[in-house]
Amino acid sequence: MGAYKKLNRQDVFVSDYVARKSWIASGSLLTEYKIDFLRGISSSLSSYPNDFYKGRSQELIWRSIDQLYYRGSRNDNTYTGSYEHYQQSTLTKEGSRQIGDEVGVVSIPRNVVGTNIGKESFVIKPLQSTDNNYLSEGYLADFNTGKEDYTENYQTLFGSNILDTTGYLVEEGDYVDESSQQYLDINKSQQRAELIDDGEGSLIFSGSKLSFTKDESVTGDIIYTHGQTVITNKDVARYYTTYLKPQVEWKANQPIYTYNVHCKVKDSEMNFTYNRTAVSGSNGQIASNVAGTDFSPYVTTIGLYNDANELLGVGKIGKPIPMSKNSDMTFELKIDI
Repeated sequence: MGAYKKLNRQDVFVSDYVARKSWIASGSLLTEYKIDFLRGISSSLSSYPNDFYKGRSQELIWRSIDQLYYRGSRNDNTYTGSYEHYQQSTLTKEGSRQIGDEVGVVSIPRNVVGTNIGKESFVIKPLQSTDNNYLSEGYLADFNTGKEDYTENYQTLFGSNILDTTGYLVEEGDYVDESSQQYLDINKSQQRAELIDDGEGSLIFSGSKLSFTKDESVTGDIIYTHGQTVITNKDVARYYTTYLKPQVEWKANQPIYTYNVHCKVKDSEMNFTYNRTAVSGSNGQIASNVAGTDFSPYVTTIGLYNDANELLGVGKIGKPIPMSKNSDMTFELKIDI
């Protein structure tokens, strides 16, 4: 009738599963999550600007990105030399892993990425106010030139696909009726400025997979396991890293390891109570209500101890469970680590 029972080696094992969490960051959350928007410029650029931008060397950033992901890359999607390029897929697309004189880098730290960014989960887009099409920061000053560029409607930025004019009006009832002052409502989902990953390690415009748009064009690369996104289209890169901080969305994957402990109790074990109310009198005699053969204690808590009899963990049961005198029982405890 002991209160302790030694576990066998096969009663304890470790299992794992991948936890997935969706993240959305903009404004102050970008700073809180320590998401960096970096700009890299090659020193070979003819009009090489001031090297330091936001306290970091643009040339060193470009060299680091080139060394990690692009060194030895050719225009025909082949490589020279024995470099590790951290390819995310065996599928190669025209424009992928091609670096120019200027890049933008969105770096998401490990603590909000886990082991990797989930494929087809990354989105980066300009912030838009709720009541109009203006950017949250309307006047945009270029870091190098100081020129202010005003964008009224960002839907057609960076070569995103123009609306198919034949698709404006589907039937006669869709025409504008001037007498009732109706206005044509354009479906803006046909042209988008946000960038997404295609699940193969490339960045594309979000609307470019749809049937009514032009062929998708690669604007950059994403390395899921590093939490790094490289925008290689220099116009897009300059916009996102210089003019404003956009909204970033992604899904993080994190493996969770679980200790599984099987506490096996035979029908002849643990069938008595050590509760102080079970004894009565000065001699410590067993109370009459627990002395009969019909008495069965209830299990509410299971404790795990080490060899030094130190309590390591406590498992609470949802509701009290009566011990069986006719069959063996197994209690399964799970501890996430």
